[in-house]
Amino acid sequence: GGPTHDAGAMQLGLACHVCGQLNALSAQACTRCGTVLAPAPVGDPVAGGYPPTSAQMPPLMRTPIPGAPPGGGTPPAELEDLETSPQARFDPATGQPLRGSADQVPATHGAAAKTMFFGALQQQPVVPRLVVIKGEGGDGATYHLQGLTTTIGRSAADITFSEDPFLSPEHAKFTSQTGRLFVQDLGSVNGVFLRIKKPTALLDGSYLLVGEQLLELRHHPFGDGAPNDEGTYFYGSPRPTGEFQVIQLLAGGGTGRTVTADGGSLSMGREGNTMNFPDDRFISGHHARLDASSDGDHVLLTDTGSRNGTFIRLTGAQELFHGDYLFVGQQLLRVEIA
Repeated sequence: GGPTHDAGAMQLGLACHVCGQLNALSAQACTRCGTVLAPAPVGDPVAGGYPPTSAQMPPLMRTPIPGAPPGGGTPPAELEDLETSPQARFDPATGQPLRGSADQVPATHGAAAKTMFFGALQQQPVVPRLVVIKGEGGDGATYHLQGLTTTIGRSAADITFSEDPFLSPEHAKFTSQTGRLFVQDLGSVNGVFLRIKKPTALLDGSYLLVGEQLLELRHHPFGDGAPNDEGTYFYGSPRPTGEFQVIQLLAGGGTGRTVTADGGSLSMGREGNTMNFPDDRFISGHHARLDASSDGDHVLLTDTGSRNGTFIRLTGAQELFHGDYLFVGQQLLRVEIA
């Protein structure tokens, strides 16, 4: 589970039709299985490089043809147009050497053109990757998820970040299934957060991450205001009309501010919102918004064009897609599957 550095997704070369290996453009045979990839180029051979052309090979010993005139006779016209070429010594179906080296093919076959392939990703299994995002959006280490399952955590995991105090020893698990990737929280203290790509429905008790602010949603937080068993009403301040509240959760435990929605909506950001965090440098001016659904069943979370995104805490297994971003502890990870 150690870090590697991704060399890039696009490569130019010759793909072997037998085993799928991607070879250099100049390769004459596959570096994995030895299959011939292309005919020898025209021109002077390089020492130890290209096989000899027909002009440099010894005269071809032809098998006498029954009924042909003895010595010095003119062979049939079709034999005059035959020569030995490098491809003639290999079976085109399997790429394996044929028995004997004097097989004959028409000379016109020797001019076959190379077939060029842009990469061989379509011929090889896709290995999902996790890229650690460093400060200012730069890429850090890349982890290739080679196995069926890969765990991440502070100490007892395949991929470890030993200096991250917000990671549990075994924090989350990634599972690859038939080209698809899933992530699941393993009962960690701080959970796994996924960046939303579109408006997302939240239920009571959902957690969201906006900048450095960990927030909890309370849907329908107020009771019905009914009297007690003796018919006495509790006296207090007028009840808010908002349908939900957002509670700020503080590092180390405890709660900070609690803000009630203005009717059915609550905006969050650095300034000019229902809930402002002017000292959080990771929050945009107008970062995200919460809106109660018309049926009162859920609250809709929308990122309003923030720079750093809005994240929700996952519950259960969640499928991941290329370009997704995750927060695991203090680690921001980008998912690459393509």
